Amino acid sequence: HLGRAFLCLLSCSPLHVAMVKSCNRSERGTGLKFSVKVLKTVRNFTPFSPIKYGPNPKRPGSLSFDRYKGYMGARTVGEALHRGSKVADLCWELGRGDFKVLPMSKAPTKLQNMSEKDIKKVQALLNKIIGPRGLAVSIDDKDADKELAKEEHWMAGKLALIAATAKQLGVELEQETHEDLHEDGIHENADIRNGRLVADKFSQNILKERKASGKKVTEADATEALRLWGFAQNSGRLNVLPGKRKWVYSDTMGAIKRRTGGYGITPPTKRYPNVVKLLNKWLHDNRPEGVSEDFVCTSININANYGARTHRDGNNVGPSAIRAFGNFKGGELWYWDKDDKKTKPELLEKKIAQKLNIKKATAIFDGNFAHCVEKFDGERISVVFFSARNHNKVGPANIKWLKSHCGFAWPSDKAMAKLRTFAHGQFSAKQR
Repeated sequence: HLGRAFLCLLSCSPLHVAMVKSCNRSERGTGLKFSVKVLKTVRNFTPFSPIKYGPNPKRPGSLSFDRYKGYMGARTVGEALHRGSKVADLCWELGRGDFKVLPMSKAPTKLQNMSEKDIKKVQALLNKIIGPRGLAVSIDDKDADKELAKEEHWMAGKLALIAATAKQLGVELEQETHEDLHEDGIHENADIRNGRLVADKFSQNILKERKASGKKVTEADATEALRLWGFAQNSGRLNVLPGKRKWVYSDTMGAIKRRTGGYGITPPTKRYPNVVKLLNKWLHDNRPEGVSEDFVCTSININANYGARTHRDGNNVGPSAIRAFGNFKGGELWYWDKDDKKTKPELLEKKIAQKLNIKKATAIFDGNFAHCVEKFDGERISVVFFSARNHNKVGPANIKWLKSHCGFAWPSDKAMAKLRTFAHGQFSAKQR
């Protein structure tokens, strides 16, 4: 589990600091977790950084005892890694004070039994550290600790909710590792998998209850399902990434054009169709103001806890319905209904945009026109219903499945034309 704390792609520069302590509790239930300060310190080591190990602190007879014994005589970080230490060992032992970081004046000019190739290999290992899981900004960001604390507080509450709801619904939570799930064809970690399983079971129960009682799916129903949902870290939405974030919580269900080419149904849709069906039923039961017919769409995008920067959607045909759920303040949608589509999004002024309170009411807008999210505080989960461009290319069998299993009201040219007219004309009518 130790290696899971590390991903890739930050460069290394010399930095030599006093000993620091790490946070030793489990990382969302598995493995070890290290503080931003510890990870930053180790990331900034070089193969020549001088260190001095203390007595072997491991349990005699254990594999870690024997491994520590193999590298405890190392004079530098490079020699330690070359002799069997791991980057995670450096973090753990730095935090516990098992070795001291010495001044650079103590650094040797040559590393023992290490070739130039070995030195480069060690440097590459150090370069792979980007920070603890859940940190969406660089570990060099001045607010990294604050951002991580905020994320961990939210995630702790979320995992507690998932566990409590799982117990209530009788859902057995996954205990498998990410590698085990991957082998089963499920590209999710246990936390994401568990959230989605519980959200799907909750949605299934609500749909059954509402059908039996003849009642509508409520905002509270949708909110609870969304709070349970296990969000993936999405680094592919480059046009919406706000500020210095490297990824956002964002998932798409329904029909899409794959980045690898072709059209199809997203994997989460197939695995958790009840969540998708619940959201579609909620929209059907709570038709947006001014819309005379069911809102037609092929896809749903759900986003948690980030405010998209000003952008234009490029992979949908325009008409979209958006609503924000959760306990938050702020988070309105800025929408440029008179967008010329030529001005760079970042140059558009908010004084010529519509400010829509999508916490209070569902808004219809054209996603191909510029839009962004106002700053907010609290837990905010937005849901966007839209139609993917060339959506009929997903094929008749997939369309039939999405309609029957997920409740999509599939768009026709006539229905889409009506929505486009409404989306473009609603604000002009209000201004008159």
